[in-house]
Amino acid sequence: MAAWLESALEAGRLYRSIGALEAEQLRPHVHRAWVRSHGGGADPRRPKAEFLSALDTERLRERHQDLILASEPYLHALSLASGDERHAVMVGDARAILLDVRGDEQTIHGPERVPGPGALLEESVCGANGVGTALAEDGYTELVGPEHFIQGFHAFTCHGLPLRDGDGAAIGVLSLSVRRPEIGWRLREILLCAARAIEMDLLAMRLERDMDRLLTARDLPMEDLRRLLQDILQARAAARLRIDLAAAQLAGSVLAQTRDLLHLAASVLRRFQRSAALWRALALGEAAAPRPVALDALIRDLTELLEVESAVFNVTTSIEELEPVVVEADHDTLARGLFRVLVSAIRAARRGAVHLALRARPTGGELCLTLSPGAGVAPRAPRPVRVLVLVPAHPGAPERAASDLPACMA
Repeated sequence: MAAWLESALEAGRLYRSIGALEAEQLRPHVHRAWVRSHGGGADPRRPKAEFLSALDTERLRERHQDLILASEPYLHALSLASGDERHAVMVGDARAILLDVRGDEQTIHGPERVPGPGALLEESVCGANGVGTALAEDGYTELVGPEHFIQGFHAFTCHGLPLRDGDGAAIGVLSLSVRRPEIGWRLREILLCAARAIEMDLLAMRLERDMDRLLTARDLPMEDLRRLLQDILQARAAARLRIDLAAAQLAGSVLAQTRDLLHLAASVLRRFQRSAALWRALALGEAAAPRPVALDALIRDLTELLEVESAVFNVTTSIEELEPVVVEADHDTLARGLFRVLVSAIRAARRGAVHLALRARPTGGELCLTLSPGAGVAPRAPRPVRVLVLVPAHPGAPERAASDLPACMA
């Protein structure tokens, strides 16, 4: 046994005998968890977790149907990735109560089974563990064997991390328990990726409900919003496919391409988050007080969001130059204005190209769009440059609503 695990084992013996907690015997995050567990009244000699009643568990699962549905394919993928190893994959709510568990038969139903749905895994009840501690630490957590506060969990190595909503608040937790530490470390990256994928699916459900309840599309055509949302949601299938492929490779210990697959999946997930946030700003954003907005980042995100639109009209959209520009504006109103400009440019340049350039000017940012429509659409010579002039963010600058920002043709 590694020295740091021997130290954790000795820390547990000391605590159970005289109630002392020695910080130098435990890794920092483990010591913090033990302090919280002690303060909450957790019993280190507890043999197993406490549970809600069957009725309360069923009601809890009904309240969290979205989380259970979103996590189901990724619990399966993580279980597959564990191969023949003894393991359990768990999802819980924001209070560290388990909602669903997947794993091998012995770990789920054997004599040393892991807790199932309805188990109370908050640190004050079960001490340091992969579910409760991940929520308490508000981030990724690893606990190996004797680092668990109660003896009943010493057989397991647990990894866990919070699941977050679109605003960053913890709404649940994903955890993996295995018997051998090296297996947990091998599966760490796919666990992190699966957590982001669950968040993606939850956000997708939210976007679909947003679309269903959207009665008016403000100053954007409803059909544009609907088509744009479908383009965004297609990313779910791409991310899930890559995670499933990585899980199959991990199960067979074929690790050569696993990291590349997971990196690709992570890239898709990050793009989905950006696109989803921008879609909500376009569809649902309310007028707000001006604030600093990175115009270059907004234009880059809008161009990325409209890639499918460009493909539909057979238009090549390229960013020739994008200088850093910060403006003072209502972000959502500005986004809708730029969206209209870019969509119009793409449709006008059918079967051709749109070249974008953003340059910093003393008066703000200057967005230039050069349209080169394809053959049969317009003359081959590039159309005039379209310029959008914006007021910069600086102390004492007069506030101007994004709807007042002038656009002109050069």
